[in-house]
This record gives sequence, C-alpha cells and structure tokens, in this order.
Amino acid sequence: MKKIISIFAVSTLIVFLAACSSSTGEAQKKMTAAELLDKSEQAMQKSLKSVRAHISYDDYGVIVYDGDVENNEKSGSKFDMTMEAFLEPVKIHRQVQIQPRGVEKWNLDMYTVGEQLIVKDDRQKDWEKTSVDPLAESFGTLVSATNPILDLSKFKVFADDFILEPIEYGYALRLSLDRNEFKKFKELFPEIGPSEEGFLLIDKMDFVITINKSTSFVTSFKMAADMKTYSHGNSYRARQKLSATYSYFNDNKDFELPKEVKAAVAQ
Repeated sequence: MKKIISIFAVSTLIVFLAACSSSTGEAQKKMTAAELLDKSEQAMQKSLKSVRAHISYDDYGVIVYDGDVENNEKSGSKFDMTMEAFLEPVKIHRQVQIQPRGVEKWNLDMYTVGEQLIVKDDRQKDWEKTSVDPLAESFGTLVSATNPILDLSKFKVFADDFILEPIEYGYALRLSLDRNEFKKFKELFPEIGPSEEGFLLIDKMDFVITINKSTSFVTSFKMAADMKTYSHGNSYRARQKLSATYSYFNDNKDFELPKEVKAAVAQ
C-alpha cells in the first residue's frame, strides 16, 4: 500500500512540474516586441505621473572635399540636460548645457507649464515666453521624442524587427538598422545621418530601449549612429550619439516656479 501511495505521489509531482514548465514556456512565448511596446505605452499613459531624466546628445560631422582629408571641415554640437517632469497637469523643468563645436558653452533654463514654454538663455538677462522649443529647433525631432519620456509610438514601425532580450529587472529591445531600414528611421527623424544626398554607407546605426518588468515604464534609450554619404567626390560623415535615462517614477517632489516664470504664465 505504501508503495502504491509513493508511486502515486511521484506521478502527481511529475505532472505538476510538467504543467508548470508548460505554463512558463507558453508565457514566455506570448511576449513579443510589439506587445511589449504596446504594454509599456499603455502603462505610461495610464500610470506615469512624474519622472526625472538625464539626456545627453552629441552631434558631430565631417566633410571631406575631393578626398582632401587634411583640410576637412568639422562641425557639430552637444548638450547635456537634466529634467524633472510632472505630467498631469504638465509642469516641467529642464536645465540644459549646450556646447557647439568651437564656441563657448552656454546654458538654458526652461519651464513648461501646461502648453506655455518660458525660457532663459544665460547669454541674455530676461525670461522669454516662446512657442518654439529651442532644443527641438537646434537638435531635431529625436530629441523631442525623448522628453519628458520616450515616445514609443515613433518606434512601432520597427516592432517586428526588434530583438527582445530579458535583462536584470526588465527587458531590452535592440535593433541595428541596415540601409533600407534606415530610410524609415530617416523619415521619422530627418536630422539623423548626413543631410547631403549621395551613396550611403552605414558603419553603425544601433539603438536599444530598456523597460522595467514590474512597471512597464521605459528606463532608458540609447542610440549610436555613424555613417557617410559620398557624392561628386566629396564625403559627408555624421556621427551621433544619444543617451536618455529615466528614474524616480512617480516619486518627485514638487518644485517652485521662479517669480518671473509665474508672472509670464499669468500673462
């Protein structure tokens, strides 16, 4: 009798473990990059009320005319930004240091209250209410898509191309673009890559999005691009790097607006 009970117990345990294994396997198979993008976007729209971010961007270009490497023409600019953002209602503070190539660096202090943007350039004395975001104007649409949080809708066109990898505390969506895929990316973000037309050679066009497993909030976005176009004996190189990290989700203390900003908002 004891032998029969023992055999029955072992059989039950085997069936239970097999069911668990099958259930886990099915759960893992169900998660796709497209589903993760949708889940994260919905979670942030529904539950994200405030966030902190640190975003840096480096845009570097080199033009070589007629193969004359010694007399190339270099250009570019970089910025480093910290941000505190409340999303409902909108109240955002961005502090930005901008460093154009060959020019002294300068700072921007930016407050967004609702739909109003008030900016102070440290090269000027006064705060200014403006309808034009100086960061978007200077650095383009990709920078705009990274703050106050990453706009995942921009990347859904690549949902079937992402490689989904489990990482500590979450997931990573990785993608390296070839020339054809880059054309789609260029339509979304025209400032990425050389602005000149010609034969395109991509050395690198990679980006990765990380997402927290428990909250489904985006925790970082990184992009690295390095490519050249060749036209009429000239080469045009663009090397661009962007890094954005997001933290302190729904854990920010409210900040006071400067009196000048309050006055501008009240006008």
